[in-house]
Amino acid sequence: MIGGWPMRRMMMPAFFLAASLGTPGAPSAVAAEEAITIAGSTDNLVELASRVQQAFMPVEQLAASLAGIEAELALATAEAHFMQALHAVEPARSAWREVAGLAKQSGDANALMRATEQQAEMTFLLSDYAGASTLADALLALAKTNHSKIYEASARGYHGVIARRRGDLDSALENYTASIEILRDGGDDFQLALMLGNLGTVFRDRGNFARALELQLEALAIRERIGDHLETSLRNIALLYREIEDTDNSRRYFERALDAVDRRASPERYASVIGSYASLLNDVGEQAAALAAASEALAIDTGLGNRANQGLERLESGRALHGLGRDTEASSQLEIALEIGRQLGQHEIVARALLSLAEINHQQHNSLRARGMIDEAIAGLEAALLRPQLVQAYAVRERIALADHDPETALRYLRRYSEQRELLIGTRASRQLGDLQARHARAEADKDLALLQKDNELQSVRLGKQGVERQLGMVAMASLGLALLLFAWRLHGIRQLNSALRLKNDEIDAKSRALASANLSLEQRASELYRAAISDPLTGVHNRSHLRELIEKRIERCVRTNTSLAVLLIDFDHFKQINDRLGHLYGDRVLLAGVASMRECLRADDILGRFGGEEFVVLLEGHRADSAWEVAESLRSHVQHSLAALDTNDIAVTISIGLARLGDFSDAAQATVDALLDAGDRAMYAAKAGGRNRISCFGSGTPTHGDTVDA
Repeated sequence: MIGGWPMRRMMMPAFFLAASLGTPGAPSAVAAEEAITIAGSTDNLVELASRVQQAFMPVEQLAASLAGIEAELALATAEAHFMQALHAVEPARSAWREVAGLAKQSGDANALMRATEQQAEMTFLLSDYAGASTLADALLALAKTNHSKIYEASARGYHGVIARRRGDLDSALENYTASIEILRDGGDDFQLALMLGNLGTVFRDRGNFARALELQLEALAIRERIGDHLETSLRNIALLYREIEDTDNSRRYFERALDAVDRRASPERYASVIGSYASLLNDVGEQAAALAAASEALAIDTGLGNRANQGLERLESGRALHGLGRDTEASSQLEIALEIGRQLGQHEIVARALLSLAEINHQQHNSLRARGMIDEAIAGLEAALLRPQLVQAYAVRERIALADHDPETALRYLRRYSEQRELLIGTRASRQLGDLQARHARAEADKDLALLQKDNELQSVRLGKQGVERQLGMVAMASLGLALLLFAWRLHGIRQLNSALRLKNDEIDAKSRALASANLSLEQRASELYRAAISDPLTGVHNRSHLRELIEKRIERCVRTNTSLAVLLIDFDHFKQINDRLGHLYGDRVLLAGVASMRECLRADDILGRFGGEEFVVLLEGHRADSAWEVAESLRSHVQHSLAALDTNDIAVTISIGLARLGDFSDAAQATVDALLDAGDRAMYAAKAGGRNRISCFGSGTPTHGDTVDA
């Protein structure tokens, strides 16, 4: 089930059974051959379904005439369930439509909502998103009329899946969140796990891997408790690890998902897992295995009529064929996937198919077609905010620009690629995942401590019980001669319990100290990770991503308080010659000396960061921003004097500085981080064009050199 209630227990025909894996990560030849028979069996299923319908028809008519519409409704419901058990999707949808009509006639609201939900399920499996959306609207209206929170959650779940397939992640996020809020108040655990997994997938698409992992782990815990559909959560976690390039963990979770789905023996779920596994196999270069897995999944989904999954599987088949050097076949598969994506309005399939086709055309030196396809793919991915695929698209666009001898465009897309990749798996994602792991470690330690405390309480209860027994023995001692012996025995037992209790208390104290030490270690590690995450590893100044965050906060504060703000874009002149002639290690030495010299000219409140390569940024605020030109000249002069002491083989290593101020923008809404940095970048390039070792102010005209500066 995708958005509503699942078909949890359905028999699977023999030709859907998958053989064990042969080549690591690849389905065996037997499994592939068995799966391919599915497409040819569709007509048999339809014929069987038709015969079942013909068999049910006279029985339903007889039941209606003898026992009324309730009996006819019960038989029609049984027929619909039987069609689903046969995996005959279109006949099942027709049967549920009949059930809905009978339920409406009989006034059975619950039966009508269930039939509407199952119609939506079958319609979605047929990739009819418009029809599924209409049925989800109808189900939502029925749920609100009949005050059914469970069916309202189901309807919102369908809307969430449809929105994600169409690339509207904001709407998907809103619907999944609403569904989860309803289900947490008291709903089906299976449905809650499903919605948590779907919401995690949306956060994965947005690049928020820490939140995505948290939701998928919560969903997996619920599925493990109820013992159902484990492969869905395992597959989602595998896809998440694939996105952050953790191949080992991704493969491990995929193999666990395949084991789980084999035990369930469900064709829909098996195809989903093996088809997704093909994407990982393509990523790690196992194209032959990927092609076998995608072909097996495609055969199953062709038999089931699932057009959306067919598009994804043809996409992975095309990628695998391209990796095997069979570009003609690859293009054919990718064009079919592109057509399916366009027909369904599924932006992810369209954008990824265009991305792969652009790569093929680029390698075939068809630059015009490659550029058109990749630009269309980037537009779709930027609109849908699918960050993982967007990173790949920017990389391909950069290569195409380089092949077209367009270095300016190549540089622009290289910067976009770096920014998006850093957002995905860079310092911010690493810090979030590290914090998440630390929270899990603390939770485990707290759980152990709670168990020890419970044991202590149990011992205390036992001690109290022994005390009561001792008092009773003392009362009985007056009339029983053996009471003294019994009392001594009880007293000995109490002393043993006291001794055990002291040992437990000592153990709890030791665990508490160990927990405190572990927490301190975790906090220190988190602090070290954070410092590493915001610092440039060579120079120790702020790195690019943290620098952007600081600039954004300063811009907001200065706009709000009407305070001056200035940015200096600094680039080391002739640095490429240093690297080429003296080596990159000497180039690093030049950068370290230059940064040390800059620090001597800056104050504690000034911000210094590395923008990339040999480019650095200085941010000035308030009175320092008002005298930005004097600060820039001090930096230029001091760095020139410091670097002159280095043996640079007669290469004049100086710096060129571009100055831009917040006041250069007439409209505060235009004063973004990118706009301010771009203004400084332009001014810096003007200083370069003017002969280097100069300062240029954005929009001021001719750059000025050295001591002839006139502020």
